[in-house]
Amino acid sequence: MRRGSALLMALVTIAVLSIMVISFVYEARQQGGINVYVRERNRVMRLIEAGQAIAEIVMTSYSSAPEWSEDQDTEKLLEDDRWLLAKQDLKSAGQCTIGPILLDEARDEDGWFVNPATVTVEIGSANDDGRININTLWKGANDPKYMERWWMIFKDHGIPEELATPKDGKINLWNILIASWDDWRDEDDAVTNIELEEAGAEAQWYEEYEADNDLDRDEYREYRRRPRNGPIPDIHELENLRGWREYPQVLTGGVINPWEDRKEDQITVRGVSDVLTADGPAKININNCKNLGVLVTIPGIYENVEDDDALEVAQAVAQAVLAAKAIEPEGREVDPTKSEWPFKDFEDLRARVDEADEDIGTEAGNYLQYTTDDFTIKITGESMGMTHTVEAKCYVKDGKVRYYKWCENPIQSGSPAGVR
Repeated sequence: MRRGSALLMALVTIAVLSIMVISFVYEARQQGGINVYVRERNRVMRLIEAGQAIAEIVMTSYSSAPEWSEDQDTEKLLEDDRWLLAKQDLKSAGQCTIGPILLDEARDEDGWFVNPATVTVEIGSANDDGRININTLWKGANDPKYMERWWMIFKDHGIPEELATPKDGKINLWNILIASWDDWRDEDDAVTNIELEEAGAEAQWYEEYEADNDLDRDEYREYRRRPRNGPIPDIHELENLRGWREYPQVLTGGVINPWEDRKEDQITVRGVSDVLTADGPAKININNCKNLGVLVTIPGIYENVEDDDALEVAQAVAQAVLAAKAIEPEGREVDPTKSEWPFKDFEDLRARVDEADEDIGTEAGNYLQYTTDDFTIKITGESMGMTHTVEAKCYVKDGKVRYYKWCENPIQSGSPAGVR
C-alpha cells in the first residue's frame, strides 16, 4: 500500500510539474509572439513616418523640379536629388508612385532578405477628377458667375427649372435649390431672395417643416436640422436642405416627379453629386479634370447661359479640351512616349484647343489651374507580413504640408514572406 501511495504521489507530482512546464512554455511563446507583434507594429509605424517624410519632400518642391528633357542626364540628376523622377511625374502627370523602397537589406545564406521591410508612397491630386468644391460655389465666394454655373449644372443634369408639384403648384426649382444652399452656407439669418421672392430657408423654415411633418417630437430629434452657417464637410449634407430634401433626386438621380401618372410626363434626372465635392481648391485643375459635367460649368467654355443651345456648345468645347491633351504642344520639349501632355498655362491650353477646331474664352483662365497644392497621399508600410496603410489629404502652404484628413487602416498580420 505504501509503495502504491508513493507511486501515485509521484505520478501526481510529475503531472502537476508537467502542466506547470507546459503553461510556462505556452506563456513564453505567447509573450514572444506579442513581443514580435509589438516590435513589427512599431516598425511599420516608423515606415509610415519615413513615407510621410518622403511625400512631404516631393510635394513641397516638385513645382521647382526641372522639366523632363530627352537629353537630361538622369543618373547625374538623381545623384543631386533622389526623388527627381517622382517630382517630374507629379509635375507632368499630377501623380507619382515611389517604391516599394526596400529597407533592412540583410540577406541569409540563400540570398533572401531577412525580415524585409518596405514602404510605398503614392501621391496624387486631392481632387483627381476635378470636381467643383461646393463650399466655393455660393454668393459669398466673390464669383459673379456662381449662379450661372449652377444653372449649367442643372441644365447638364436635366433638372427642370420649373416643376409642377401636387402640394405647392408650379415652383422655380433652380431658385429654391440655389437660395437654400446660400442660406445654409452663409452666416446670417436673412432669407435669400431671388427675383423678389423668398427662395431660401433659414432656421424658421426648418422649424415649421419639422412641425408640419411631426418631426418636432423627441423621438425624431436626430432628424432635426438647422443651417450650418459655414462650409459643409460632405455633399450629402445637401439632403437636409429645403428643396434638396423634398427632391432628393437632384443629388442622387432618378425620377424627380414620380407623382405623375403618365410615364411620358415623368422627368428622369442625373444626380449632381457626380460633379460636386466638399473639399479641394476653388479653381479646377484642368490637367486632372476628365469630367465633362464640370468643364461645361466654366465661364469661357460656356458662353451665353440663357441661349437654348448653351449646353450643346459648351459640351463641344469641353470635348475639345479633353481631346487637346493628346495634341503635342509646340515650343517645348515633351516625352514622345506619352499619349497625353499636360497644359502648361492658359495660352498653351487655348492654342491646343484651337487646333481641335474650338475656341475657349479668356474668362476661363480665371477658373483654371495647371498644378496643385492639394494632394491625396497613400503610404503603405510592410514588414514580416504585417501591413499598415495611411490615406491622407493635405495641402501645401508657405512651404509646409498641412493635413486635413488622416485615415489609418487596421494593422493586418499574416505569415512572413521572403522578398528577393
